[in-house]
Amino acid sequence: MASHRERATGWASTHRVHLGMPHLAFSGLSEAWLLKELGHRHWIQLARMAEYDFPDFYDEAGHMVYAAFRSVRIEGARFDMAKENDTLVIRSSLFRLSRTQVQSEHRLSIGGAMLGIVRMVSVFVHRNGQTSNRSVVRVEIQGLPPVSEAGKSDLSGLDGTLWAWDEGTIVAADHRPQLFFPCPSQDFNGAGFLYFANVPAFVDRAEWNVDPDFARNAITRWRSVAYHANIDPGEAISIELVDFERGDLLWRHRCRVTRATDGKHMADVLSVRSRVEVAGSRRVAARQEIGCSDRPDC
Repeated sequence: MASHRERATGWASTHRVHLGMPHLAFSGLSEAWLLKELGHRHWIQLARMAEYDFPDFYDEAGHMVYAAFRSVRIEGARFDMAKENDTLVIRSSLFRLSRTQVQSEHRLSIGGAMLGIVRMVSVFVHRNGQTSNRSVVRVEIQGLPPVSEAGKSDLSGLDGTLWAWDEGTIVAADHRPQLFFPCPSQDFNGAGFLYFANVPAFVDRAEWNVDPDFARNAITRWRSVAYHANIDPGEAISIELVDFERGDLLWRHRCRVTRATDGKHMADVLSVRSRVEVAGSRRVAARQEIGCSDRPDC
């Protein structure tokens, strides 16, 4: 049984994954797999924090409650370091931010070398007596520890305030919005929501459509996703490349995700992507420096 002090200050755990094909993408660690795994870690730790045997949350009216992600930020990512048969170490901590919000932080390493940090903020939600994802509202869960001041970190970058554009190279995008139809069997989770991890995956597909030569060997260095709404199966999403800054090896872009049926603002995705060289199962950094080591968003 956890002490009151442990429950008030947060939960910590260490998880190890032996990397194989399910965990890897063309240029290194699979970001889509990673976000799904960390979302699961976040969900399991929520249950531990509430002293549940497994995550099975309900509100006072008996509605099933889920943890919907409000924001995700990836910092200092070096996913190209990961290769088959490596052991990925995930050190996670979880803190309660407010009555309805919880933050987790996940530090990733292989062989003692850091691969990046992922911060995630979730809110407790339920469908307000309906089946549509448009009826989702926030709700408070009883039995959790007090809000933790010690666990709070600087989340300003989650809404883009750490996004430092180089005004001399910024370009207003003139690409038409791209339409995607998420597939229920592939893009929605078991709770019936469009899976949060698949939103940046659709952005990567949009990037691929705009510049396949760059996107072929591109990997995420930094990413910030702010989630605002969801969709129901059968609805389409529109992804618009709003503006960007780029060079030969680096592309920094901002995408707006909307619900195509009614134009509802669904998400903002800010990404720093760089090209890497792919050599068999070994990934090595591009020979030239990408020139963003002094920026907080790269």
